[in-house]
Amino acid sequence: MGRKALLTAILLVIVMIWVVPFAGLLLTSARSTKHANETGFWRSIVSNEIGYSFKTKGSDALVQEGDVWVIRGNIIDDRNAEEAADAAEDGDIAQPPIRGEVVRFGASATNPDAAQPGETIDIRDGNFTLQANGDYEWVFDEEYTRGGKTIGVRINHPPTFGLQNYKRAFADGRITNSLINSFIVTIPATVIPVMIAAFAAYAFSWLRFPGRDVLLAVVIALLVVPLQLAFIPVLSMFTSVADWAGDLQAALGLCEGQDCDVSGKSFSGLWLAHTAFGLPLAIYLLRNYIANLPGELIESARLDGATHLQIFTKLVLPLSMPALASYGIFQFLWVWNDLLVALILGPSSDLVLPIEIQKQIGTYKSELERLNASAFISMVVPLIVFISLQRYFVRGLLAGSVKGG
Repeated sequence: MGRKALLTAILLVIVMIWVVPFAGLLLTSARSTKHANETGFWRSIVSNEIGYSFKTKGSDALVQEGDVWVIRGNIIDDRNAEEAADAAEDGDIAQPPIRGEVVRFGASATNPDAAQPGETIDIRDGNFTLQANGDYEWVFDEEYTRGGKTIGVRINHPPTFGLQNYKRAFADGRITNSLINSFIVTIPATVIPVMIAAFAAYAFSWLRFPGRDVLLAVVIALLVVPLQLAFIPVLSMFTSVADWAGDLQAALGLCEGQDCDVSGKSFSGLWLAHTAFGLPLAIYLLRNYIANLPGELIESARLDGATHLQIFTKLVLPLSMPALASYGIFQFLWVWNDLLVALILGPSSDLVLPIEIQKQIGTYKSELERLNASAFISMVVPLIVFISLQRYFVRGLLAGSVKGG
């Protein structure tokens, strides 16, 4: 009982470590800039008091009523209309309108707690009254000739969420383009190593050829080679191949009036790099799984006259689907979230999503909600892939495809 409770507690802690940041990311991405900057995401699901500085109307809104002069307006509606007009003029997505009730206000932005809604305070020799819904009345005994006055107001907001940050993320097209580029990189960089590793795993498991065990040991040994050690040689090799391709195009006259230079950083380079970096682990995992398939099935197929290709395609592949899906998930997640390889070997103009988000950190560092929206967009695709393949993933784990065999 005690051990079970301890394991449950440990699992809950692990779940919270993953779920809380995810919830914070999602909730912040659906909030306005003001709310995200001034209150934590854990307060987004309850009402919050936030201080504002509003500017009232000035003498241009002054009207005479009997013996007094009056300025009327609504500080909340006026601010919402002003921000909507500014956003339309700039071609930007407007922040969600301010909603809530005034709970306190004062004659200056630094003193928002002087009065309650409905009370009257003196501002510039006038009697200023602010209601909970934002309506205000500013009454003067003599004609007022000055501009508006900035006042401090505290507003109690109900929980407010919206999709404006996601609209802003997609508005300039950079996230959309980088999302497409990530698909262009990730899908081939996942399919190619899985296919090659499946063939290699079958060969290491069921084919007899000289040096098989030594070659398998070499492949496994490559697992310990640090990824960073290979960057410079690989980049140098890609650059040499690109130079050779440029010279060949020039020699063949294929670039008349055009630049014959070929970049060493391209999508194809990323496919090759991710395939090379992922193959040792893929072969190791798939070989452990395929080698443990029932030998009687393989021998029966051989006795029936099946070739190795027929055995592989009609027998081994269907039975190995859990292992293939398990490794496919790992490879997809690794390539999709990769920043380092894409930064060094990827094209400089067609950026993948992690690099685009990294660049946005410098551009929108004060707009946390906008960065979180971009980050959540990058998380949606891996989530869909994992959820859609989780039944194979669990079967692969239970079958021992990700443990030594």
